[in-house]
Order: sequence, then structure tokens, then C-alpha cells
Amino acid sequence: MKKSHIALIVIVAIVVAVGIFICSPFTWLFGGLVFEITNGNSAEIEIDSYRLCEDKDGEDIIIIKYSLSNTGKQPTQLFYEGDFYVYQEGISLTEYVDELPKECDYDPEDQYKNIKGGVKYYAEIAYILEYPDKDVEVEVDDYGLFSQNKEKTFKLN
Repeated sequence: MKKSHIALIVIVAIVVAVGIFICSPFTWLFGGLVFEITNGNSAEIEIDSYRLCEDKDGEDIIIIKYSLSNTGKQPTQLFYEGDFYVYQEGISLTEYVDELPKECDYDPEDQYKNIKGGVKYYAEIAYILEYPDKDVEVEVDDYGLFSQNKEKTFKLN
């Protein structure tokens, strides 16, 4: 065989080996672990409680309270640490984005506040209720590498 053919075979073999290594689940898991350890980001979200309120038009609102424990070194926000799903009868509820009356004692910016490393913070997110007397199912898909998804059902009746 010519030297150019051998060189081409070696290059193709290297490209294939690197491709297999990059696509390997072990590489993704190990790389994610190294990233999380070196970056110092580690947070845990819990579904805490709920309370009910009415907006200015008399619409029923549920305010879900979450806790965020930032055990990492870098600041983070509840919004950055997971996906939040709230359902009634299997249909997602719409997040309430307008200002609520003062008696609701709700800060719509809660989920966007920076939480310093080593701090536990309670943040709330408001949703428009479809049914004032049906159960509300809350799910959190945590972005942490080893975190589990959380679920909680609140009985409104």
C-alpha cells in the first residue's frame, strides 16, 4: 500500500474514534460532572406550598411557593435552575404576569432575583386557575446533573 493510503486510513480511524468518544454517554456524564464540580453550580429546588388570591378582575390566582437552596459558589436564579409545570385536569396553567393587588403580597420578580451561593430563598410564581375547586399538580424538572424531578399535588376543594 502507498503511504498516502495508510495516512488516509489512520486519519479516518482517528476521526471515527474521536466521534465515538464524543457521542459516548460516559463522556457526556463525566463531562457534565466535571463541569458541575469545577463551575461550582449546585442548587436544589423544592415545591413548598401554595396560596390563593384574586386579581383586579376577580379571576382566581394560585401562587406557588418554591424553595431554592444554592449550595454552589456562583449566584443563580430560580428561573435558571429548572422548568416549572402547573396543571389542572392535565392542562397547563398560564403564568400570571400582571401586577396583583397589594393584599396578595406577591412580587412577580421573585423568580428572577439573584441568589448568592450558600443561601436558601423562597420564591413564588403565580398562575391563573382554570377551576377554583380542582386539584393543582406541580412538577419541577430540575436542571441539576443528579437531581430528580419533583411533583406535588395541592387539593383545593
